[in-house]
Amino acid sequence: MTASDYLERVAGLPCVICLHKIGVKVYGVDVHHVGDASDRDDWAVASLCLEHHRGATGVHGLHRRGFHRFWKTTDIMLLAWTTELLSKERG
Repeated sequence: MTASDYLERVAGLPCVICLHKIGVKVYGVDVHHVGDASDRDDWAVASLCLEHHRGATGVHGLHRRGFHRFWKTTDIMLLAWTTELLSKERG
């Protein structure tokens, strides 16, 4: 599997914040690269809806620290939730 294939699979998942913090499945997500711009990697991504990626309560709206404080999460949790969804997708 290429990184491009992986990004496409993640883009087909529901938002991990909506699912784990609100309890609903919201599709039509952005693929969010976790970590700093200096260590950006296409294999370290999470599925976030538009609101939780770029909106007022999103990682870019609140900035990373504010987002994690607001949603009581971490980059590692976002990655873990995304990985869990991918593993369930395979059945």
